[in-house]
Amino acid sequence: MDHLISEFLTKAGRFSEEELMLLKEELQFRTVKKDEILLDKGQICASLSFVLSGAFYQYKIDTNENKNVIDLNVTNDWMINHKSFTTQKPSEYYIKAYEESRICLLTIESIHRLIAKSQSFLQMGKILEASISRIDFFDNNNTPDEKYQYILENKPEIIQRFPQKLIASYLKITPETLSRVRNRFSKL
Repeated sequence: MDHLISEFLTKAGRFSEEELMLLKEELQFRTVKKDEILLDKGQICASLSFVLSGAFYQYKIDTNENKNVIDLNVTNDWMINHKSFTTQKPSEYYIKAYEESRICLLTIESIHRLIAKSQSFLQMGKILEASISRIDFFDNNNTPDEKYQYILENKPEIIQRFPQKLIASYLKITPETLSRVRNRFSKL
């Protein structure tokens, strides 16, 4: 567990030993059951979560009752509904456990307490930037091959953890297109 907490802290920024102790005191740990909703549509996202083990997906239900995936999170990922967290307004999305998982939470109140004790905790803003830039990547005009290449280079465990339908939705392509892309990549 200490190794995973070290990963959490490393991804959050660079901190002194004293700051690390302050941060560890604010962390909350939780086990989330498979299919449990971590954030429901209409709730306000009030914490950053770090996935210690397991997998989650963030999605919105469209008018045809389809799940439109905006993010997939696996072990060693930060997980947040960026818009709801930063505006403190109700979420338009759900965050759901794809499998039984363990997470480490840092509430917005905890973050404020930490920043009041040390300005170094402002570094945690890069977590927010990373979450939105990853989501923006898939919303831009990248080709299906570029999107799949991004996953292979940055989050290959997604391919082992999630079914093709969820991955295709995350990449903003059809499952059939994803199948063709995977076929092309397998021949390289």
